[in-house]
Amino acid sequence: MTGNDQTLEARIARIEDLEEIKLLKARYCRCVDTKDWAGYRALMVDDYSLESDGGLHEGADAVVEFVVAALGNATTVHQVHTPEIAFTDEDHATGTWAMEDMVIIPGDNGEFRLHGMGHYHEHYVRTPDGWRLQKTRESRLRVDTDGELPTRVSELAN
Repeated sequence: MTGNDQTLEARIARIEDLEEIKLLKARYCRCVDTKDWAGYRALMVDDYSLESDGGLHEGADAVVEFVVAALGNATTVHQVHTPEIAFTDEDHATGTWAMEDMVIIPGDNGEFRLHGMGHYHEHYVRTPDGWRLQKTRESRLRVDTDGELPTRVSELAN
């Protein structure tokens, strides 16, 4: 069925779904940057997985534990842009977001700074509580760093 063959109500519902997914991703960035870990966890289904330069982490609680350990005392700014969202069926969607982040981690030898650019590749699922993250894979196109990565953070990826 093409967009023109859908009823007006179905087209409006799809636009509402798109907007809810965009808000979900905005909350994801805000919760990490403001260290709202309960809010961050609430955005995910239980079997959520995150693959990033910190490795693959499976299960929402394990992901939150990893992110808190890696970024809990860091200053972070995550920006996402130009979402490409596609619905695979009524209750599932995929998305690709251009991303840029700045991470500043204090360490014994001064600050470690990371400025990254790339994409988030995601899977979303509709739940009784609304759209939630099912899977995120981060792919970086460029990473600029300055300083020494604190040992406690570098050990998390191993």
